[in-house]
Amino acid sequence: MKPKVLVISSSYPKHKGDVNGGFVYDLSSRLKNEFDVHVLAPFYKGALAEEISDEIKIHRHKQFTNSNIELAYGIGIYENLKKNKLKYLALPFYFLYLLISIIKITKSENIKIVHAHWIIPNAFAAVICKKIFRCRFKIAATIHGSDIWGFDNVFGNMLKKIALRNIDELSVVSNAIKNKVIEFGYRKNINVIPMGVDTMLFVSKKENNDIRKKYNANGFLILFVGIIVEQKGIRNLIKAVPHIIKEYAETKFVVVGDGNLKNEMIALSKELDVEKNIIFTGTISHDELPKYYSSSDLFVLPSLSEGFGLVIAEAMSCSTIAIATNLPVIQDIITENKNGFYFENTTSESISNKICSILGNIDKYSYIKENGRQHIANNFDLNVIAGKYASLLNNLHQKL
Repeated sequence: MKPKVLVISSSYPKHKGDVNGGFVYDLSSRLKNEFDVHVLAPFYKGALAEEISDEIKIHRHKQFTNSNIELAYGIGIYENLKKNKLKYLALPFYFLYLLISIIKITKSENIKIVHAHWIIPNAFAAVICKKIFRCRFKIAATIHGSDIWGFDNVFGNMLKKIALRNIDELSVVSNAIKNKVIEFGYRKNINVIPMGVDTMLFVSKKENNDIRKKYNANGFLILFVGIIVEQKGIRNLIKAVPHIIKEYAETKFVVVGDGNLKNEMIALSKELDVEKNIIFTGTISHDELPKYYSSSDLFVLPSLSEGFGLVIAEAMSCSTIAIATNLPVIQDIITENKNGFYFENTTSESISNKICSILGNIDKYSYIKENGRQHIANNFDLNVIAGKYASLLNNLHQKL
């Protein structure tokens, strides 16, 4: 009989191809070969409280007394709270429903291993269940970034420290997060296991011109994929566009994603008179993304902060040249002028200068595309990453 594991996530795909919680889904789909996987994720309007999908039993907890109010999904809990401060009033209800569900599921299903993605709220909730309500299970926690960089205040940091002191295994998706956790005084073993890429799905499809035809891209095509929020650097990217099209007039920018700045960025593109050069697509299904990466000459991510940068790895896996901010977390993925490039900083001038410099020499960079693809296949392939998580959870199971 396979060991049972409860995977707790603040986000999980609502339907096939949904980008919400895509990595958690991909990982769970591979863990089911060795474990009887249960997933606990937030309820959303129209969902079933419980269902079995792809041999995974999905349980959903309420987010609030009213199903129309959501904290999770979309741009994520942290960004949703920043966008609407009134949603802080829903937090106690969200946490209460999460606690009740963890207790109920682990006891009724006799689950002894909990894998909590995000230290707040999920790992903290599991710790409360274990320490106060005497639930008997081992806790593995995975920190993705926003949960350690965000909630950076006395109360939030206290919750992080309580969770870290009481979990049994810890994994983080980058070395930069590992260093941050050490700053919190964590002295036990830290497993650095990055998010993985399905390198069989995210593969070059350069021969497919559907995307270029769809957006009438006769010149260069530059792609951004991500939540449209301030921390992604989208504002300065839009401001850089007028300078870029002065040199390369037919360049098209495709912005994939949604977020609380989307309407403002559309208005900014009109104000700068570059709306003809920028296409805002909204959210694109996970399965469609490879065509967008493959059709693009450059992928850009001028973020102010990142937890890992999975979209960069996806772009590189599709043999697309990637340019990103030189953040510590990105240094696990990109080596300058070997498999990708960095912006010197996130000003619009730096962004435009770097993009123009690369476009002017793009025929010389076939080695960047090849090295990028190889680096992702060797180090971030999802099957390899899933194997590392399986080993971590098996180690916990042996300690029961």
